[in-house]
Amino acid sequence: MTQAVRRSSTLSRTAFAVLALSSTLAAAPLQAQQTPAPAPAPAEMQSLGAVEVTGQRRRSIDPSAVIAAKNKVLSSQFASSCGFMGGYSAADDDVTLAYLRDFGSIDEDFSDLSPDGGAATPSASASSPAAGEFSPTPSVACSGSDRRFAAGRNWIARKDKSLMQAFDAYEAGNYVEARARFEEGWKKLGYEEAALMLGRLHLLGLGTPANTPKAIEWLNEVIGARYHPVNDRLRYDPRKPDQINTRIEATLLMARVQLSGQGMKRNPQEALRLWRKALDFGFEPANTLIGQAYLSGVGTPVDGPKAVEALTAAAAAGHTPAMTLLGQLYHHRVPKQPAGIPLDLEKAGAYYGAAARAGNLEATYAFARMLDLGEGTPKAPEKAVVLYKEAAVKGHVEAQNALATFFYSGEVVPQNHATARQLFQAAARGRQPDAMFNLAVMLAQGQGGDKDMAAAYAWCTLAKAQGHEQAAAALPVLAAKLSPEEKARADAMLKPSPKKS
Repeated sequence: MTQAVRRSSTLSRTAFAVLALSSTLAAAPLQAQQTPAPAPAPAEMQSLGAVEVTGQRRRSIDPSAVIAAKNKVLSSQFASSCGFMGGYSAADDDVTLAYLRDFGSIDEDFSDLSPDGGAATPSASASSPAAGEFSPTPSVACSGSDRRFAAGRNWIARKDKSLMQAFDAYEAGNYVEARARFEEGWKKLGYEEAALMLGRLHLLGLGTPANTPKAIEWLNEVIGARYHPVNDRLRYDPRKPDQINTRIEATLLMARVQLSGQGMKRNPQEALRLWRKALDFGFEPANTLIGQAYLSGVGTPVDGPKAVEALTAAAAAGHTPAMTLLGQLYHHRVPKQPAGIPLDLEKAGAYYGAAARAGNLEATYAFARMLDLGEGTPKAPEKAVVLYKEAAVKGHVEAQNALATFFYSGEVVPQNHATARQLFQAAARGRQPDAMFNLAVMLAQGQGGDKDMAAAYAWCTLAKAQGHEQAAAALPVLAAKLSPEEKARADAMLKPSPKKS
């Protein structure tokens, strides 16, 4: 006997376990009691995009990165009284550049081969341009000592190999050598990359005893380095949310140390200050971290409106986790929902939709659910199916379970029990309780494939362990139907024998 089951109007998609297991167990609606996955636990502050403290670099260093590091230390931002040299480029030819400068083709820069006489001397008219004209002459004159210092620095940078050697040693696991080469690079040219890596080495005890205070000293060398609010600020690209620079990486790593209390007393207030600093440096996802701090009271009292303000700014910059979290807040789907944030299904749907279009699976499922149930929008199951499928094929277990119910019932899509069973099984393997029970029902009845009472009992047992009420009620009925062989096989599934070594 089969019996259709209606979807709940208050819960997410109701799973369709519709077959009776026996004459005493009528088909019962499977309550799919899922809400969209809760926001990352703010108390733990799982840093969305923050740097993890691990023993491996998050990305390998290639020669272009080292060239960029040299460019940075030779930039005009390091000059005290003049623009110094142009940026270093591996493609520059020393002789050609010297010739061009001596010949007067390059007005401002000068060569490290002839620091005292390489640049053309500007005429009086050039030093006093008419209004609106550009003058290549520095506003502050460069002294001979300035030129000689810049020339020496440039010469060292051209010949220096310490940074590449340091990263090579690090990647090879030779941390003692890496530390020595990073220290050499810092002493020679003040590479921020070297200071960052020295901070990591001291923090993790790689090539040196773990020393958090020393690590903090090195990280502060990067965080407190000379900073130009325009030239040095990160240009955040929401298509590459993990792209950061050395200064931001050091700031986020320091914040993580302060929050975790690794080798020191925890200081959530300092972590929050550092997230704000990372935001000043151009890391827009820091607003998501700040919003989470206000939600959970990390380093600050709980404040719902301030959390929304920070998250809204992050969402406006294109950070999809912020969009998803805003959707959950306006949907009142966040555990321990803070006061001061009104239920607003229209806004929730808008943020879910924006995050879904950006590829966020949680938002895709949540938006599909709203369309499925008609929350804040007219019911549109045909649109919901499209979104459920999009999330399901990428492994979202809630979406897999929801999509399976459509194939089971034949609503919107043609009925296909084999596909429904495959989807329930995929979600069940992902520990989705409703899918576990639904799969058990289909296995017990032989729907969409072979009948397997032992497997049905095993999945029903697992669903019960997850707190599934229907599974708890069905389990005794299933147990009564098992043969001794089937019971033994079910027990073996639930408690597999240890592998022999």
